[in-house]
Amino acid sequence: MAQTQLSRPARIKSAVSLRVLLAALPFVGIYSGGTLAAHIPMLFGVPFLLVWNLIWMAGTAAILALIYLLDSRDEAARAHGKTAGEP
Repeated sequence: MAQTQLSRPARIKSAVSLRVLLAALPFVGIYSGGTLAAHIPMLFGVPFLLVWNLIWMAGTAAILALIYLLDSRDEAARAHGKTAGEP
């Protein structure tokens, strides 16, 4: 099976789309809990939405950490000798 190599613009585009999808995931996750709350009123003895929001707060932090690791702009700036905050 031949492996296909993506060109640099295609890799950048796929990385950007992955970051956008990851960034949208917490938004969808937080707001989708309301539809489930009608079916599951309590979880672990506390209201379902409280547990749902706590899980998504931790999940959001993990997703943002992953997005930060996927972001290569800082590496590119360091390679060109620029420091953070410089245009």
